[in-house]
Amino acid sequence: MVVCTEHPGLTFNLSLVRTEPSYNQPVQQWTFISDFAVRDYSGLYTVKLLPCTTAQNLEYSIPPVCNPRDPLTFDLDIRFQQVSDPVAVEFSLNTQMFLLSKRSLWLSDGSMGFGQETDVAFSEGDTIYGRVMVDPVQNLGDSFFCSIEKVYLCTGADGYVPKYNPTKFEFGCLADSPSLLYRFKIIDKAQPETQATRFGDVAFNAMLAVDDPSALALVRQSGSDGFRLDSTAMFQVAAGREWFIHTIYTVRSKDKTHRGTAKRSLEYHHSLAVTGDDLSVTPEINGQGHRARRSVSGEVVPGEAEDIGADDNRGTNIMHVALDRTKRRKAVGEVELYADGLEPRELSGGGDGLLSVVGGLTGLLFTFLIIIILTLVVRSRRKEGGSGGVKEPVMVARMDDCSNGSEV
Repeated sequence: MVVCTEHPGLTFNLSLVRTEPSYNQPVQQWTFISDFAVRDYSGLYTVKLLPCTTAQNLEYSIPPVCNPRDPLTFDLDIRFQQVSDPVAVEFSLNTQMFLLSKRSLWLSDGSMGFGQETDVAFSEGDTIYGRVMVDPVQNLGDSFFCSIEKVYLCTGADGYVPKYNPTKFEFGCLADSPSLLYRFKIIDKAQPETQATRFGDVAFNAMLAVDDPSALALVRQSGSDGFRLDSTAMFQVAAGREWFIHTIYTVRSKDKTHRGTAKRSLEYHHSLAVTGDDLSVTPEINGQGHRARRSVSGEVVPGEAEDIGADDNRGTNIMHVALDRTKRRKAVGEVELYADGLEPRELSGGGDGLLSVVGGLTGLLFTFLIIIILTLVVRSRRKEGGSGGVKEPVMVARMDDCSNGSEV
């Protein structure tokens, strides 16, 4: 068997490739293949093998005849990362996409960069803040408008890592594919009624920055745009599944357009056209039909990918979402409890924390009142006993005894 402490949910298929036909310490070649694909396989792997011994001078046979013993343990330190192909610059339009855990960074101007904050792993219940910026290194964002149109969320099947390479008819999360296990369009600026709002019974709570009144600081930055969503829904799949966020956005220079007025993002929709036995997707722009292009093998280019490129001022990018399954968030006031200790985190707003604080203070006040009342009762009984010349014993009652309504 093979186990890895860094990836406790990852299971492996261990098999013997070849072995020397001998009972005298044969050299063997083993292989183990993970059942799921993960972005970073680095970690300490523990391999347990069962030795099988025989009597001396026993001739080798197939199948071998031997006596199994206690398992032997081997430790392998592996450093290996699986990196998906980046989206080509011609499709990202010289923009960068970030996934952040801190709301303050999400709302900042990004001039100081984000450092290691972009490599954060999200725990269940965390808010994922997505941001697209135009050339943050050269500070060209002030001369451009960036507007996010659509956001997709998907996970691959059998370890598939979604890529965007239209020449090979790979469209990431933009199109249904047998290689994708789950695929959701969580944000559509032009057609919000077509958005997927939940995965099972868990809501995504996805929202564009322009629809978030508290994100005005980000909306005012012409060269940036953003969105946010809850991470909880992504934990509904088995450990080892990797999620990816895929965005489509418009980038235009200030001298050509004004922010949010791109007709393509506002008037873009689809219709289905059936011709004989052939079903094709027909995107309609400004009321004029435009049939989706087909490959030689018959694959249909999704309408979302037809106009992506510098010529159409539409860009796209894919980001891997790192999940931390070792922690589970439970908010208590302004502090969140984790399985491995108490860790303060930034609040994302809302009145739930205030209600928790008020409830806690009310409970403490009620407890103090009960203690004061009990103290006064005990003192009054002592005084009554002293005036009569008889000292009565003082009975101490537990709080749970006083709650059942019986007399003491």
